Amino acid sequence: MKHLLILFLSFTSLLSEAQSVNISVKTENAQGDTLQLIHDVLFLGENPASSAQVIRVSEGNGSQQLKFTADVNAVTLLELVYKKQHLFIFADKGDNIDLEFDGKDFFKSVKFKGSKASENDFLAKFNQQFSKEFNTSMMYAKLKESGVDAWEMALFDTKRAQTKFYREFPGKDNFSEDFKKYLENQIRWNYWHLLLAYPIVRGNSDPKVPNVLSLPSVLLEGLDEKKIQDENTMLSSEYRAFVNYYVTYYNSKDKGFVKYADMSKMIQDKHLFAREHLQGKAYQYILAGLLYDRCEQVLPSVARNVFSALSITPNSEAYAALIREKCGSIMSKKDEEVTKKADDSKNWFRMLSLKGDTLSLASLKGKVVYIDFWASWCGPCRMEFPYSKQLHAKLTDKQKKDIVFLYISIDDTVEIWKKAIESLKLDNGLHGLSLGGWASQAAKFFNINAIPRYILINKEGVIVNNNARRPSDPAILNDILQLTEGKK
Repeated sequence: MKHLLILFLSFTSLLSEAQSVNISVKTENAQGDTLQLIHDVLFLGENPASSAQVIRVSEGNGSQQLKFTADVNAVTLLELVYKKQHLFIFADKGDNIDLEFDGKDFFKSVKFKGSKASENDFLAKFNQQFSKEFNTSMMYAKLKESGVDAWEMALFDTKRAQTKFYREFPGKDNFSEDFKKYLENQIRWNYWHLLLAYPIVRGNSDPKVPNVLSLPSVLLEGLDEKKIQDENTMLSSEYRAFVNYYVTYYNSKDKGFVKYADMSKMIQDKHLFAREHLQGKAYQYILAGLLYDRCEQVLPSVARNVFSALSITPNSEAYAALIREKCGSIMSKKDEEVTKKADDSKNWFRMLSLKGDTLSLASLKGKVVYIDFWASWCGPCRMEFPYSKQLHAKLTDKQKKDIVFLYISIDDTVEIWKKAIESLKLDNGLHGLSLGGWASQAAKFFNINAIPRYILINKEGVIVNNNARRPSDPAILNDILQLTEGKK
């Protein structure tokens, strides 16, 4: 065994009364491999204040005895990662947990002793038994091929099978009450998460459909609003997935199920919905997630407003620190710096055209403009071009009169730029060149530090999305078409 990486996340505001959980791991046939322990306190998968410790283990054959320590202040889940396999460990303050496994067959060989042994033995078996049902990528792909009634019936059967597996497990009476609540939440919210995901995932996958699907009301009758407000559910990954879709679906319902083209409007509405329907940790989690995922795509004033709402909630210091690190530069700007209003003619960007004269964005006012920033040396840019051509081909002749695909290159020479356009056969839009790479006027004007980058401008000349979807994202077609109809 060459090294063992122990990663645990520590936030003083959340772990003010923390105690250690000690985990002893005995391994067989795992020499030279890496074992990782993760404790994600904020449930966002990111933590700029994380700490890590690397332990060097001498070479040798046979078993290795390894020690882990994590600080917790309540019942929690720790995640042990071995060769991309994830084992979840249920733990509480002061627990001493022993486990062993064989590297030849990680999951089947895992055995627990000490604190929470019966709970964790069951959890490993439960997660293996229903691994497909908790695999969101697999389930989201599956729901696209199913009718809504068949989908709900399949979810109901899965919930029944999970419940049966749990109730008939030998020794379940010895489980702690906290573990029973956690597992019951996993089962309950797995059903509701995947039911509410159905209309959202399907709607986002079909750009031709302007509205989100409305679920039959009879399917939603069993949703218990009181259980949604139970703060003890936050430990459940299925509840956290559910609450995201809960906000998305019911906010969409309030807006007539019309899809959004304006990211700022969407974030504003979701924030207001969450404020009215969630509380405590769930409310904090939703606001932090909205900002962490979307702050670069919304107006600074919108980001600041949501951040202010998050910051005044009790015990929000850890979330606030994370968002400040990620979104601070965006929130410090004025809206005008992002939108670049067309009315200010001095701020119109100009570039070199293929004819050798100047091409100005001002000349495109009255049309929806989808800008693609690229360079001949950018591999990911090239990979998107076939999708861009397919996207343009989906437009009707009338739509093509209202929509312009504008390719702005930051190549270093005119010759390289023109040669790339010819070899790539980019004949489905207008072309402009802003010489100089990252020092080009385009990079400075639009604050571009990575390509490909896409921007949507409405008919009034206002940048409505300065980090628009890529051509390979099916949802971009609907975003573009909504702007032709005057929707923001």
